[in-house]
Amino acid sequence: METSLRYPCIRENGFLEWKSLFVSAFFKIGFVGFMLVNLCGCGTSSSLVKKDSFKSLPFSNAFARALNLGQEKSQIQSSKPGNYPPIPLEANEPRVRKFLREYGYERRNTTRSYLAQSEKYLPMVIEQTRKHGLPQELAYLFLLESGANPDARSPANALGMWQFMPATARSYGLRVDSYVDERLDPDKSTNAALIYLKDLYGMFGCWRLALSAYNSGENKLDRVLCKEDANEYEDICSSRMLKRETKEFLPRFQAISIIAKNPKAYGFMPMSANRNDSRVEVVPVRGSYSLDKLARILNISYPELLEINPALVRGITPPEGTTYSLRVPIGKKDVLLAGLEKIEEESPQNHIVHVVKKGDTLIKITKKYGVSKEMLAQLNPDVNLSRRIKWGAKINVPRIATAKKVVSKTNGLKQKAKSKPNIAAKKS
Repeated sequence: METSLRYPCIRENGFLEWKSLFVSAFFKIGFVGFMLVNLCGCGTSSSLVKKDSFKSLPFSNAFARALNLGQEKSQIQSSKPGNYPPIPLEANEPRVRKFLREYGYERRNTTRSYLAQSEKYLPMVIEQTRKHGLPQELAYLFLLESGANPDARSPANALGMWQFMPATARSYGLRVDSYVDERLDPDKSTNAALIYLKDLYGMFGCWRLALSAYNSGENKLDRVLCKEDANEYEDICSSRMLKRETKEFLPRFQAISIIAKNPKAYGFMPMSANRNDSRVEVVPVRGSYSLDKLARILNISYPELLEINPALVRGITPPEGTTYSLRVPIGKKDVLLAGLEKIEEESPQNHIVHVVKKGDTLIKITKKYGVSKEMLAQLNPDVNLSRRIKWGAKINVPRIATAKKVVSKTNGLKQKAKSKPNIAAKKS
């Protein structure tokens, strides 16, 4: 009885009535917060100045983004291309001018080599960007991320043209294990990166924040926005919670995009706009076969077959029993299918498992087994070999060094060139 007087909404069926009122109030507050965030967001360049009349609570900021974070990846992948606003390339903005000077003059040779390397992939990236309905400027993001190098690996274990971490890559449909790492596949990783960017835009409501989140990781940027009670990109540029790399990421991206869109204006050679893909067809292969043997059946070189199947990090098709879609030069499908009937599968046990013990170091392990750090990194995508290896960790070690060697360590165009370039961890 006393309880009913203190909480009048609880009567004979009080619990259900209280629950109904609570849920109703929760969604009303959430809806108001969502509208405030969208009204105050930086979806256009004119909204970068925060309006004093809209001072959203951290709760409403987090709630609005949570609505987008909760969307299923399958829904994102199957959704139709949206109508996204262009990304402003503000050449006269002081921060952008600083990096135009760096990329156009101070690091001219590096920029020239990255632009030349991007020619092979840029038409494909532009085509995919158009299919997703995204602004074309995003096609130049992989220059900043990896220097247009599909084999780039960071000390934080991010890999590929788009510098995906293993967990993020898997969440966007890429296969990452000790046999197949699709972060190394330019076509598949580009598709995953563009879906990820669409997701980030949906979470944060503008490209300035979405691109910053691509560098720092959406969880990190969301925490900063909530902590600073902010909705705008400019509000977080002075935050001590963000790394310098993330603060500089947007103006760096704008600078390299300006140069890549019009390289001739900055004294660089114009880039080809034509896609020059090798013509391939797909063969379903069940079982583990060495690419070296398959190349001999196809009468092509091993490097040629590996180039069109860059995700096969061991140089063999995976043995798990599932069918792997192997790319071969067009017209060679029947040749390979006939040849597969005449050769035996590779032994499934072509690696050993080393359990890290006290006193083990990466140098000792590589010397013991006669393998390189890069080979170990490919067979162990979830182990960051740039950090101290924990006791008890299990590391796959190849018995025969057949893995494709990824040796590139590029920082893209994010920082000034150093003797040991470094890529910061991101997409946490």
